[in-house]
Amino acid sequence: MLEISIRICYTMFMEPDVQERERAFFEAERKRVPHLFERASMIDSPEFLKSIGIEAIDKDLPVGYLRLFPQDFIVEEIARSKELRTIDIDSSVPDVSQEGQTWYADLVKIGISTLDAQAHLAEILGIEPRAIGFAGIKDRLALTAQAISIRNIDEVEKLQEIRADNFFLKRIRKGKGAIANGDLQGNRFIITLRSPESFSESTSLEIRKKLQNIQEEGFWNFFSFQRFGTPRLLSHKLGLYIIKGNFEGAVRLFLAHQSQRELPYFKHIRKNIEDHWRDWATIRTLLDPFPYHFSLELKLVNHLQEHSEDFLGALQSVPDQVRLWIYAYDSYLFNKTLSRCIREGEVSLSLPLLTSFSPHDWEPYKTFLEEDGVDIPSRHYKKFPFVRVESRTWPVLQQAEIHNLIFQDKLAIFSFSLPKGSYATSLLMNFFTLASGIPVVPGISPEQIDAKNMLGLGSLRPTLDRFQKVLTLRENDLSREFEA
Repeated sequence: MLEISIRICYTMFMEPDVQERERAFFEAERKRVPHLFERASMIDSPEFLKSIGIEAIDKDLPVGYLRLFPQDFIVEEIARSKELRTIDIDSSVPDVSQEGQTWYADLVKIGISTLDAQAHLAEILGIEPRAIGFAGIKDRLALTAQAISIRNIDEVEKLQEIRADNFFLKRIRKGKGAIANGDLQGNRFIITLRSPESFSESTSLEIRKKLQNIQEEGFWNFFSFQRFGTPRLLSHKLGLYIIKGNFEGAVRLFLAHQSQRELPYFKHIRKNIEDHWRDWATIRTLLDPFPYHFSLELKLVNHLQEHSEDFLGALQSVPDQVRLWIYAYDSYLFNKTLSRCIREGEVSLSLPLLTSFSPHDWEPYKTFLEEDGVDIPSRHYKKFPFVRVESRTWPVLQQAEIHNLIFQDKLAIFSFSLPKGSYATSLLMNFFTLASGIPVVPGISPEQIDAKNMLGLGSLRPTLDRFQKVLTLRENDLSREFEA
């Protein structure tokens, strides 16, 4: 058994000193058992894409490395009004000229998911997370900007005083209503791809031709890896367990499964969880040193320590995640069905999504549902009232608005906008076999660049200075990698 010698008191979202203690413990463990911190590069090969249902992508593509730094992947939300929420620093004073009980702001974040930022912000303000509204979930391993609404706050000073290492609020203003899921037009992306080799003239020309074709005809609108819970890629499997009513199986999979792309150190912890299944006190001890990394796991275990057999209640304690898991199973079947349609040359304009009470919507997925042993509609939907069950369709082809593409030695900088619900990586996988994570693919340059400046869109520097603490941690990780 991997010995874990200290405990850190758990809290869902922590003060900076708790995060620093977690990181210090992590670094000490890295020195103690270095072999458990070694893993292969994460390369999204065609074979690996099959694990999320994608089977219609070219096999002979150059490697493109994503997210060496968070600022390599910039996402800026486009409002329904077409106003762009930028990641740029804004020093304007709060606008209190409008009536209403809601505060609006732009949330700029780095290295944290929208859900984590929502919960952390709610903790700081002393309100429930559901009082903070947003239109869509933005990437964790990225630099992103999006509008949020905040209710149950009387004094604007509380918002002005917020200080966090990995997010800040700007353009604070007063108004009515609230932001709901889907209240956006789309997102603008500025993405830096890193290649092990310099881009040749012929390769650059080929990519530009493909990009022009996508601008004119669109691209296959697959759900990408983010939908399935990177790096473990379990979300669709968890959703399958839940709609089949195997609630203990879902909790056990989430807590104990050793995923291919997870750090070996954490695989060992999950193996120990499996070995001590239902011994919630021991499992809690295994997870406690990492209150940030294992925040969801700890929330489930907290419930089970008080109600040892209530696996349904444990899942109900993480509603946002359960909703994503059930929808991820929808997305997995969508990907498999779209791949089959492309292969057979019978592609429609859209496909229905599975989470519906309409038999018409289930028909395209009948074969796969039978293989998975799923009865639709699931009688277990009613146990999760926060999951929306209704007829919806999803476009098979998606349009992209291409703004710019620059090649510089081993770098390719893309700028484009996509409608809401579309994945930038689903577009990029038409040009590259995507790679990410540490160890970095050999030949990748560690150079940090100002992509906005290179595109003539201002500069990243003021924003990166604001997030210097987070970036320094990343730079330290990479310095070990490139010195090795």
